[in-house]
Amino acid sequence: MFDANQANRLMLLVAASVAAVALAACGSSATTSSGASAQTLLRQTFGAGHKVDSGVLDLDLALNPSGSSALSGPVTLSLSGPFQSRGSGRLPASDFTIAVSALGRHGSLGVISTGTSGYVTLEGTGYQLPAADFTRVESGFSGVESSNKSQSGLSGLGIDPVHWLTDPTVVGTESVGGVATTHIHAGVNVAGLLADLSTLLQKTTASTASSSTHLPSSISAASRQKIAASVKNASVDVWTGQSDKTLRKLRLNLTIPVTGKISELFGGLSSAGIQLTLQYSGLNQPQTISAPADIKPYSAFTAKLGSLTSALKGSIGGLSGLSGSGASGGSGTSPAGSPSAASMQKFTNCVEKAAGNTAAMKKCQPLLSGG
Repeated sequence: MFDANQANRLMLLVAASVAAVALAACGSSATTSSGASAQTLLRQTFGAGHKVDSGVLDLDLALNPSGSSALSGPVTLSLSGPFQSRGSGRLPASDFTIAVSALGRHGSLGVISTGTSGYVTLEGTGYQLPAADFTRVESGFSGVESSNKSQSGLSGLGIDPVHWLTDPTVVGTESVGGVATTHIHAGVNVAGLLADLSTLLQKTTASTASSSTHLPSSISAASRQKIAASVKNASVDVWTGQSDKTLRKLRLNLTIPVTGKISELFGGLSSAGIQLTLQYSGLNQPQTISAPADIKPYSAFTAKLGSLTSALKGSIGGLSGLSGSGASGGSGTSPAGSPSAASMQKFTNCVEKAAGNTAAMKKCQPLLSGG
């Protein structure tokens, strides 16, 4: 498990990395005729060109379980908020809210970078990240950004969707955030997508002290092959601006079969539908990012985070335990039919003691309902 410092470095690193991708994810401003092919539109959208300097980013990840008697409803993770470039080689300013929802419970945490200082916010209170930790993240971002200088767009980060989007077709025209866009649907070469993600991890961890954040440095070829063989129904939808061919929205859908110990542990879970949605609004409109008004000593956050991370030891159980500890500033009570924080903690401890023994883990399930 992370200690408090490692967890906070990772949170700010995630925010910085998302801001980096946000600033690099938009393509050329060249235009084409209304009859342009889907493949041409994709090349223009993801090709080299101008970068977005500012805007509001919404990133949502949803996991929808099927066949489970223990899990009902989606598990969601979101990251949203404004970002503002501060120039080449400098950490962007950003104000992101990270929110988690699972088993009827939810929690949220703020991660702010003014570009010169980093903060986390919890229950309306801000805590300044130690200068040494912020400097590590800033230097790491500079390393990633400098590796991107010779190549514009996502290609500089090792991601080229044109290489793994298959059989694209134009669906029609739609408005996204008040902007007229062309909607394109395509299949996915999962092996190609995973290869790009592995390259992105290599570029990110090579310059962000991965040993201190426990980020994987790549996805092995064997793992990529295994994952690609199991993924079903993978598809991507892209919404690109009609006038500037700039990405406004992207949605990835796929299904992963679940078997073995994980399936048994979660009440016969047979598959998980995954949907990742990225959307921009207010592109190139100036964003004001400010430090929190109420700042308390970082040691106070470290103590609070320690009590929260103790509930993260049981995968999905830990996810719910985070929100149950009051991370959202609510009362911490469970909605009807949802496990209580105490039940989730008992379930977490039981799974941990089971140490991978399927029979022992199955005996933990009644604890979710107070058994």
